[in-house]
Amino acid sequence: MVSRKGSSDTRAIVCILTDRFKVSNNWVSHLSFVTILGVAGFVLALKDSRFRNLRLFSATEKDDAFLVPGLQNLGNNCFLNVILQALASCKDFRSFLEWVIEDARDTVTSELDQHFPLTFALSALLQELCAVGRRRSVSNPREVMLALTDYARNFNLTSQQDAAEALLHLISSLQQEIVFCYRPLQSSNLSDILFSRNLRMLAPSEGLHGLMELKRWHQHLRGPFDGILGSTLMCRTCSSQISLEFQFFHTLPLSPLPHSGGSNIMFGCTLESCLKKFLDTEKVENFFCHRCWHGAALKYLSVIGAAETDIEKLRSCGGDDQCDCKTSLVLERMPWSNSYSHILKQLIISRFPKLLCIQVQRASFNMYGESFKLTGHIAFPLVLDLSLFAPSPIGLNEEEGIQMSSKYQKASRNSGDNLYRLVTVVEHFGITGSGHYTVYRSVRVASQEEGEEECEELRWFSISDSEVSRVSESDVLGAEASLLFYERV
Repeated sequence: MVSRKGSSDTRAIVCILTDRFKVSNNWVSHLSFVTILGVAGFVLALKDSRFRNLRLFSATEKDDAFLVPGLQNLGNNCFLNVILQALASCKDFRSFLEWVIEDARDTVTSELDQHFPLTFALSALLQELCAVGRRRSVSNPREVMLALTDYARNFNLTSQQDAAEALLHLISSLQQEIVFCYRPLQSSNLSDILFSRNLRMLAPSEGLHGLMELKRWHQHLRGPFDGILGSTLMCRTCSSQISLEFQFFHTLPLSPLPHSGGSNIMFGCTLESCLKKFLDTEKVENFFCHRCWHGAALKYLSVIGAAETDIEKLRSCGGDDQCDCKTSLVLERMPWSNSYSHILKQLIISRFPKLLCIQVQRASFNMYGESFKLTGHIAFPLVLDLSLFAPSPIGLNEEEGIQMSSKYQKASRNSGDNLYRLVTVVEHFGITGSGHYTVYRSVRVASQEEGEEECEELRWFSISDSEVSRVSESDVLGAEASLLFYERV
């Protein structure tokens, strides 16, 4: 039953609307009486505050008053905007830039912004993006883009690009700029491996100077995103380690588990399952194990009654891939198959970074070589425990296995060392090669309840270039992530 007051208000609004839409004493053809009643009802609903929970009208509420700045889109650069917003939520990255600028004051006599244009522009912009206010604001990434262009000349910042590739360009450009700070006080072998992608055994010079030089090099060139990924190749047949190599990584590329032959990600796929797949042991086919071959050759020479000198020569050989035993001892006719050796390969995270960026590789190819995007949700946690993925030895003999295992287990048991908190989620809309990027980022906002001391509250914001709105944790966890940024707790 509608009250008299309500019905009178409705009639008044209808009269006002009908008077407004008269044109030359004729009604506008497309405006029906039903439409007028609908508009009148909507106005009354607003008047009665029935849309109190509608996000469009909640901007004035105290709970949503705090916002972070957005970023201008200067021409298809949403891929860079999401990376800049992501880095703004990474406290360790901001601290790293501040430390570089402060340390450079002791080594550079001229204007710092001339030698470090990218570092200065990026640090200033990230500080600006961390400013939380009650009014909407939009920052300009122009200075960062101009400085980045000087280093990444072949990477067009005004055309559609991949966000993960933009992050790698930004990190490598910063490394090129920051290396200017590093000036060895004396001749050092450290300067020979500044830009080496592979790590080798490093023996610093003896004494306090060598250790200080090594520490200084680590501070300058091991940024918060730098982790170390190890790749080990083992033979389970002869229990020998064939190779062990290390390389830096800035992002971990993880492949989701797709449905067979489809473009959708398997239901129930989780970030932990993708990490497990990435670090799982895999069998290597048709790999020639020299140590296995030497063991079989010794048995072969003994069976055919070869000279003792030949057997002794083969036994004294180290079994590496540079020896000439196969030709010098006339062993070409020895029956041998690579399938006799059981070769395993495994990746291990040898050094966990302070900031872990995980790239979900959604781009894939069909049987015709055409690219397509894997769609679907991958469940990811707010707190990621990487101690569950501590490396374990494969194919080692018992003594070596116990020694290596205890070392890794000791490293993984440090409380909090391998716990990571989610700070940013980057989401892509569209197809491979085109579309739009948005980002969810977390910000700590000072809040004070009545009668309580001031404390920090973690809030999440959804940002699409200059548009910023507050969202809940459930909204963030429901995103189809392309990039995940985790910060060590």
